[in-house]
Amino acid sequence: MKVDAEILKDFEERLNPAKPENIKILGYGEISTVFEIPEYPGIAFKRIPMFRSVKQVKKYIDTYFEYVELLRMAGLKIPESDAIYVTTSDGRIVLFLMQEKLEGIGNKILQNATLKDALDVFESVLKEMKKVWDFNDARREEGLQIGLDGQISNWAICGEDIYYFDTSTPMIRKNGVDKLDTDIFLRACPPGARILLKKFFLQEILDRYYDFRSVVLDMIANLFKEGRSDLIPPTINLANEFFEQHGYAFEPIQRKEVEKYYREDAFIWSLYLNLRKIHRFVVTKILFGRYEFILPGKIRR
Repeated sequence: MKVDAEILKDFEERLNPAKPENIKILGYGEISTVFEIPEYPGIAFKRIPMFRSVKQVKKYIDTYFEYVELLRMAGLKIPESDAIYVTTSDGRIVLFLMQEKLEGIGNKILQNATLKDALDVFESVLKEMKKVWDFNDARREEGLQIGLDGQISNWAICGEDIYYFDTSTPMIRKNGVDKLDTDIFLRACPPGARILLKKFFLQEILDRYYDFRSVVLDMIANLFKEGRSDLIPPTINLANEFFEQHGYAFEPIQRKEVEKYYREDAFIWSLYLNLRKIHRFVVTKILFGRYEFILPGKIRR
């Protein structure tokens, strides 16, 4: 992708992350915000600040491209992607991950979809996700695993093609060891909360993305957030039938399990976001400093 690093550096020099202007918000995630800038319409950006060194950001970029390539090897369609880091005049190192902007985002489709159309989308996504676990099974002797966040908002349906685009968190394990540098994401937390998150939540959050059943459970539970709780019973049935059809010896997913999972997940991410907003207030309003992260707005749950 032809993006000028100098333009991104100038953008970063002018940006106030606590009150961003001159950007078009495309979507909010639990951790990051996806946006578009006037100089590059048609490109979706994710911005990751707070790298400690050039060595660290280069390692992250290498892992990111490795993850994208492994997903493609597994058979997923990934939009055109790129990564550029800039170093500002005051020494900050900021990474920009870029992708071709897509239409037909899964959760937008579900908003007004009929039951049949919604189940068709859900089944298509299940088939795409299965490719990842087929790949992991084939590479088991090498000790290689890839994970993914399969919630419906991370997929785009473009005609006959289905794209997975949430690649900014490179989930790769080699012999059970994560290649992801979690320090980068922990630094997004208020200092006092990092120990709490790392000790009680981080490993559990990471593990779920390497377990097919957990990823599907998460996708179903997020239908509460998408305002389509009516789809939960039929998607549970479809998922359980899919697992049985393909020989997965999973315990059937139950409605009570979905509800419990969503309550706990919503609590974790609400706590995380609220702590970050408190941290932003302290840094900007009390210490009169620069807060480095663009936070999502209020996330409907």
